[in-house]
Amino acid sequence: MGQNKKGHIRKNLVVSPVSIQQLQRLLNVSSESEAVRIAVEDRLLAEKLASAADRIAKRGGLVDLFERSAGSRRKTSHVARRRA
Repeated sequence: MGQNKKGHIRKNLVVSPVSIQQLQRLLNVSSESEAVRIAVEDRLLAEKLASAADRIAKRGGLVDLFERSAGSRRKTSHVARRRA
């Protein structure tokens, strides 16, 4: 039960066959194994992105240095209207 060329190993999992078939159709892949691999990788990526977003938020969030975002324009125009 060694690893194959892609570093995958065989695992025995208890999952809903209906869920796996739905996932396979949604991802448009030919095998159930491929659907599960994609789902696991997608979830890992989502967790990494959420963790990075948390770290950025703890540091004060993103700074729009060029004031190009829609949020920055809205704030500028709103403040400018109040001062006028």
